[in-house]
Amino acid sequence: MKKHLVIIIAIVVGFTTFMLGYSLPPFLEVGFGGGENVGAGAVPDADLMKQYENLYKDTEE
Repeated sequence: MKKHLVIIIAIVVGFTTFMLGYSLPPFLEVGFGGGENVGAGAVPDADLMKQYENLYKDTEE
């Protein structure tokens, strides 16, 4: 009985770490958990604002 429990726990832990491995890199890529502390009142970059303005210009034309 104990051997079956160890096998089940190993499968669950393996599957959980596998899924965590798939979910973690995209979160780090977009800035979640990357160590950057951005406050609620943070000012966006000037380059980012220019990109948004260009998007609006492209859609209006």
